[in-house]
Amino acid sequence: MEHSPLGKSYKTDLIPKRLRRKVIYDNMHLMEGMTFTSTGYPQLFPYNGYTGFELVSYSDRKNHTGENQALHTFIDDYRFRDAMWCNLEYTTYSISHYDFFFTPDFSLWRDLPTDFYNKQNIFRTRFVGLYWQLQGFQVIPTASWGGLNSFSYCLEGLPSHSIIAVSGLSNRKDAQAYNVWCYGLRRLEEEKHPTLILVYGPEIDIPDLHTPVKFMKDFISKRFRYGYK
Repeated sequence: MEHSPLGKSYKTDLIPKRLRRKVIYDNMHLMEGMTFTSTGYPQLFPYNGYTGFELVSYSDRKNHTGENQALHTFIDDYRFRDAMWCNLEYTTYSISHYDFFFTPDFSLWRDLPTDFYNKQNIFRTRFVGLYWQLQGFQVIPTASWGGLNSFSYCLEGLPSHSIIAVSGLSNRKDAQAYNVWCYGLRRLEEEKHPTLILVYGPEIDIPDLHTPVKFMKDFISKRFRYGYK
């Protein structure tokens, strides 16, 4: 990457000033080399590499070296949204010492009267992930979904035959949340044929799923349930 010490791309300075603000809006100047699905979502490349890394939350990123560690955002959106989207170049530069990355886990909701925000967040997580892949980073795609109506778009841009990560933190809120979460994993299996599903959260039964699953202990489980520090 060709960036200034503050993480700003030198390519941005090559854009005429009268066009710069327009071109860099919503990271449009970072689309070079990207491919898109027929419905307009960035298309991620598959990842089938190492999974023995240690997980580090974006909120805790400054306390780790990044060596043999994977940076994740299975946390509240307000902790990473502006950094990952509104200041993507600088953030990328500042975390580039990490060996592995999960694509940002922007939230999807079940109870909104419109799908606009969910579709926007699917686009953004794919965009950031693909941008990182094109910079040469090792990136694990993450999948998420909202209500049943989100399955018309929520898997767009995910690669086939790849390791895919999902959050398992909200599946125990109620029976409906658990059922939709399990349904989402089966849809993911049917449509994308993942080679391995990484679940961030405590181990839980997933009926009728044939893909291998690897559970990754979340912060709460590690700190409180298992006594880790």
